[in-house]
Amino acid sequence: MMKLRMIFILILALISATCIQAQEVVNMIPCDDYEAITFNGETIDQLNATNAEPQDVQQLLGNYSSVDELGENRSRAFNYGDNRIGFTYDVQTFVTRITITNDQWPVVIQGNTVKVGDTVASLKQAFGSDLIIAESQYRPRTFIAFGCSDKDEGVDLEIDPETNLVAEIVYFVSP
Repeated sequence: MMKLRMIFILILALISATCIQAQEVVNMIPCDDYEAITFNGETIDQLNATNAEPQDVQQLLGNYSSVDELGENRSRAFNYGDNRIGFTYDVQTFVTRITITNDQWPVVIQGNTVKVGDTVASLKQAFGSDLIIAESQYRPRTFIAFGCSDKDEGVDLEIDPETNLVAEIVYFVSP
């Protein structure tokens, strides 16, 4: 009985450690702060309000270079040079991904402006020395992720490990 109890405690400890480690990958911020994040000056709610209509997106973000219709008109992506914003519009229209690969679209998180090309040191200065920087399992990059407990989405700042600079900023919705 004692041996069984020890095994149970060990399994419980491993599960707890795994959960704690998983939480340490994301910099959790208050949901009000998360909803106030802007991409090129616009919040996700403002972008969603365009309903992926080309004229409304253009009015909000300016002239796009091209539009890609994907998957039987269930999604639409607006390209702004190297930057891209993708919408899904099946039952409901919403932004599913924003990819920023140049410094032309600033992102503001908790009042701190972040751009492609920023240093990790400047991010730590802006967000605090306890800023969580995680290793990617899929790419040879580290990343800084921001999220809030009420959302199935996130903002990742992908860091080039050779330069220690922000290489890409991605907003995504988890499927």
